[in-house]
Amino acid sequence: MESNSNVLPSPLRGIIPPMITPLLDRDTLDVAGLERLIEHILSGGVHGLFILGTTGEAPSLSYRLRYELIERVCGQVKGRVPVLVGITDTCFTESLNTANKARDASAQAVVLAPPYYFPAGQAELIEYLEHLTPELPLPLFLYNMPSLTKAVLSLRPCEQRPILAASSA
Repeated sequence: MESNSNVLPSPLRGIIPPMITPLLDRDTLDVAGLERLIEHILSGGVHGLFILGTTGEAPSLSYRLRYELIERVCGQVKGRVPVLVGITDTCFTESLNTANKARDASAQAVVLAPPYYFPAGQAELIEYLEHLTPELPLPLFLYNMPSLTKAVLSLRPCEQRPILAASSA
């Protein structure tokens, strides 16, 4: 069954593996390999795909390549399962640009880890999310990956302020 809807099942359940990004060289997507990989993963009965996470080497990919990957994955999946797109970046605007590209390609959600490189405490992370979430065009999943970002998303609100969990346009 195919669907080009941006609707995310609620609650999202099942197996949603992070997908690698097959490359021919440092800035060329292996399109044939990508197509085979997508079909191989889907044939295993997964309930979604997660692209541009840490397994997908997102921080090492050019924005052009990230956008191409989003378009190709969403175009091939065609709504058979939800596609979640990683938008983690050190640049606020680029996170939004990637989220908008995901929406335009018919992805169902975006995934965000704390911005890497810059140290941030819970108050700064909450403020970052308070600025980002109202502008996101898709539901947001927070991705706690302290081994790579060097920041931890706490389950406890800082100073009695709630952590915003999702946004949807």
